[in-house]
Amino acid sequence: MQQPRLRTVGYQGGMRSYLAELWSHREFAMTVPMGQLQARNQDKVLGRAWYLLNPMILVGIYYLIFQVILGIEERRGVEDYLPFLTVGVIAYTYTRSTVQFGSNSLVKSRRLVQSLSFPRTILPLGSAIAQTATYLWATGAMLGLVLLMGVRPGWSWLLLAPALVVHGMMNLGLALFAARFTFHFADFSNLLPFLLRLGLYVSGVLIPINADLIPNDALRWTLQINPIYNVLEMTRQSVLGTPLVARTWLLGTAWAVLLLAGGFAYFRRVEDRYSSV
Repeated sequence: MQQPRLRTVGYQGGMRSYLAELWSHREFAMTVPMGQLQARNQDKVLGRAWYLLNPMILVGIYYLIFQVILGIEERRGVEDYLPFLTVGVIAYTYTRSTVQFGSNSLVKSRRLVQSLSFPRTILPLGSAIAQTATYLWATGAMLGLVLLMGVRPGWSWLLLAPALVVHGMMNLGLALFAARFTFHFADFSNLLPFLLRLGLYVSGVLIPINADLIPNDALRWTLQINPIYNVLEMTRQSVLGTPLVARTWLLGTAWAVLLLAGGFAYFRRVEDRYSSV
């Protein structure tokens, strides 16, 4: 198979030629980040197991704080808190890792960006592909865990596939925004962890966003239109078999399309400037 040839700096093209060029480099977008992913923990005793252990440890810590110490389930009427928490933490870890690694994709490849012309979108896209592969492994572990917690599998598990597609679209859009921010404003890399931590607290990862816990209608409505909240709820409804809410799926899908289209346009708008920074 003939490999796509990298062009010299300064190559410009329309949207159709850009997408064609992006497709021609699809192997590069997949093999490079996957190789980096495999090498990241190869010097550790547990190796790739850390991709599953990290969210599991977080689940244990948050369960200790919110259930054992604060008694969320008993005091606020939250049913099956541990499965609720497990799905939320693992799904949010997917978003957090995709945005974090995507934000640094241009900076880490600065020399390549300055030397050769190719669709720069490949870099955050490759990071998103690598994190999606990791999330697929984590999803298998998540399903096994909720089974042990007493959750019965049902037809709603089939909805995990479309939920994953929507989740991946949203994550890629956020990663594209973060990649450009970080490339032009180096200080954003220091701010991003705090934004992601804020996202953890306002997206319903740790506690449900309902009237019992958030009685203020305006505040609750504001939190419920959060794109990350809706995508997490799509995953929870699929895995836990809770009632499907059409508004959640429609809003989550709309946010994913908007963020992906907006992130792609925002990232590509100044793509010709990346090589000069």
